[in-house]
Amino acid sequence: MDENPRLEGLIRSKAAAHVLGMSEWSVRKLAHEHELPYIQRSPTSPMLFDPVDLRKWIEREKVRGNGK
Repeated sequence: MDENPRLEGLIRSKAAAHVLGMSEWSVRKLAHEHELPYIQRSPTSPMLFDPVDLRKWIEREKVRGNGK
């Protein structure tokens, strides 16, 4: 068994929006509200998302649903 799982590349907010089935604006809003983890090296660099974190967010939303 491989102890070092293959790391997937980080994706930009437009691709994250496609994965989550929502607008890029919604993804950025969730990130700024600390709902989605992201990496941003400087204020002018792109927001980068880890696909693993996106899958975790999807799983949390499945359990919680829309009734916050």
